[in-house]
Amino acid sequence: MTSHFHANSNAASTQHRQRREAPGNTSSVLVTADVGALARVFDDAINVIVLERALTIDMASGARALLSADGFELKLAIAPDDRGRELLAGRLESRALLDDVMFWAGVIADITDAEMVGVRLARHDAAMCPRFHVDRVLVRLCTAYCGSGTEYLADADADRDRLGFAAGGQPDETSGLLREGATIARASTGAVVVLKGEAWPGNAGRGAVHRSPATSSDAPRLVLTLDALG
Repeated sequence: MTSHFHANSNAASTQHRQRREAPGNTSSVLVTADVGALARVFDDAINVIVLERALTIDMASGARALLSADGFELKLAIAPDDRGRELLAGRLESRALLDDVMFWAGVIADITDAEMVGVRLARHDAAMCPRFHVDRVLVRLCTAYCGSGTEYLADADADRDRLGFAAGGQPDETSGLLREGATIARASTGAVVVLKGEAWPGNAGRGAVHRSPATSSDAPRLVLTLDALG
C-alpha cells in the first residue's frame, strides 16, 4: 500500500513551522496544516491531532446534497483499495467526497495496518455523543463536512475521574471534569480529527477526551467517521 504520509518529516523543523496549538494547555494536542504531521500519532504524548483544511467547492456541494436528505446514513466496511472504492462508489455519488473518504481510509489503514476500515457517513440532527468521553478503539478519524467539528480537551484540562457515570449526571461544565482554566476546543468544519483511543498500545487511561458539539435539525451536521477493523 502506498503511504499517505511521511513518518519521518524532519520533525523539529516541521513542528516549528507548522504547529499551531489550540488555546489552553495542549501538550497532548497537535493542530497542524501538514498531512505529514499525522505521523505524530505515534508520539506517546499526543492523543489528539487536528488537521486544518478548507473543503473544496465540489466537496462542500456534495456534502450539502447529502445533508438535504433527512436521516441520511451510509455505513459499511471497505478495504482501502480499488475494491473498496468500487463498493463505496455504489453508495456515494459525489466524486469529490468519494476521493476524500478513500484517502482518509488509506491513512487509517497506514496508521494501524488494518485491512478493513469501517466507514460511517451520516447526517446528525442532534449531538450523537453529547458528553465528554473516551473511545475504546485503537484510533478514530472524523471530519464534519457540514456543521461544527468535534470538541475535545487536552489531557491537562480534564479530570478523568469525572468521566462517564462518575459525573453523577451533571453537565460536563459543572461536574468537575474540567480543571480550572480548561479550554474546550472545537475543530472547524472540514478539519480532520484523529483521536487516539484507549486500545492504542500503551494508551490505556489516556484516550482522547472528546464529545459531539450541540446540534439541531435547524443546523444539522454531516459527519464522516472512520475506524480500523483489523
